[in-house]
Amino acid sequence: MARAWPDMTRAVVVAALALIIVLGSLFLWIGIPVLLLWAGGQLTNTNTGFLFIALASIPLAMVGFGWLLYRLNGVYERLQGRADGGAQHSPWLVSLSAERGGVRRARAPRRLIDVAMTGSALVAIVLLLVWFFFLAEMHLAPLG
Repeated sequence: MARAWPDMTRAVVVAALALIIVLGSLFLWIGIPVLLLWAGGQLTNTNTGFLFIALASIPLAMVGFGWLLYRLNGVYERLQGRADGGAQHSPWLVSLSAERGGVRRARAPRRLIDVAMTGSALVAIVLLLVWFFFLAEMHLAPLG
C-alpha cells in the first residue's frame, strides 16, 4: 500500500537516494577495495595471509554492498513512479538495426543504478591506470 507523500518531501527523499546510489557506486568500486586492502595489511604480516584476506573479503563485500545498492535503486524507482518489474527487457538485448535508438530508449529507459555503476567503474579504471603508470613506485626484488 503506497503512502501519499508531499511533493517536497518526495523530491528530497528521491534526491537523497540518487546521491546515495551514485556515491555508493563509487564506494563499491574504489572504497571497498582500498579499505579492505588496508584492513588486510593491518590484520596480517604475511603475504599469504594478506592474499587470502583480500581474495575472500573484497568480492564478498562488493557483492553484498551491490545488492544493497540495487535494493535502494528499487525504492528510488518506486518513488519516481516507475515500475521495477522483472519482465522488462534490457536495451542491450535489442538489435541495433531493429529499431531507432529513441524508440528503444523510450521503451526501456536507463536506470540510475546502471548509469551510476557504469560511470563509477570507468572512474575506478581510470584512477587505477593513473596510479599504476604515474604514481606507483617500482620495487624490484634482488635476483641473487
